[in-house]
Amino acid sequence: MLNLAKMQAQRYWIERSFEDAKSECGMAEYQVRKWQGWQHHMALVLMTMLFMLEERIYNEVETPLLNRLDIQQILVSTLPRCSLDLDEIILQMEKHHKNANMLQDQRLN
Repeated sequence: MLNLAKMQAQRYWIERSFEDAKSECGMAEYQVRKWQGWQHHMALVLMTMLFMLEERIYNEVETPLLNRLDIQQILVSTLPRCSLDLDEIILQMEKHHKNANMLQDQRLN
């Protein structure tokens, strides 16, 4: 009976971590068609969860109430943003299309 209670308690924390990942780290916000894309998305979500957990542990003495939302807001406000104008976006698209066409030509030959 004790083992059953212990297993149930462990399951709660696993379920809780999945709920947190879905609501705060975008685990449920994937739009992929292939297995590899899903795996990449899940790997990024899990790495994000690990990063946030490590930050909470590292800062627990100075900021005991630090949560994932706080960390997310700090990152959004401090990380640099890449703001491209329309010409730069078009240039990148043309470059990407040119590379894709070259790869397709190589596959056909």
